[in-house]
Amino acid sequence: MVCQKLKPKGRTQMKSFKLILTTVAISMAMFSADAEEKKEKAAAKTAKAAKERTVKGTVMCGKCVLKKTDACQAALEVKRKSKDGKEVTRVVLLKNDAVTKAFHKRICSGDKIAVAVTGKFEGKGKKRLLVASKIADAPKKGKGKATDKKKKA
Repeated sequence: MVCQKLKPKGRTQMKSFKLILTTVAISMAMFSADAEEKKEKAAAKTAKAAKERTVKGTVMCGKCVLKKTDACQAALEVKRKSKDGKEVTRVVLLKNDAVTKAFHKRICSGDKIAVAVTGKFEGKGKKRLLVASKIADAPKKGKGKATDKKKKA
């Protein structure tokens, strides 16, 4: 009779154990899937940061005009609107390479030139640099396809 009383208890304990084991297995699977998603998002952010961008602003000498660097270096002053709607001016230093050194002759005398810089950002925070692959004079406002259509009409 003792054996008969233990069998029903053993079966319910086994069912409870299987239920707990299944719950733990499902939780582990969900946790690992969530970790993989986080890794994918981090990789996407890194890829986005590595993409080449075109930034428009005013380029000037970081030493002669802005007094931010010890040696002559090109700096791009960019104006953006903040979340509050106020205009914010940010300065991004350009990495000294062949492209910026060739352009630097035009700005070292204290000139400020409106340009469009194409390149990749490197670094984070205050040590963030823009590695330029191309620097072109910014197109003048008012000249474009929209004004050409008005002239033809």
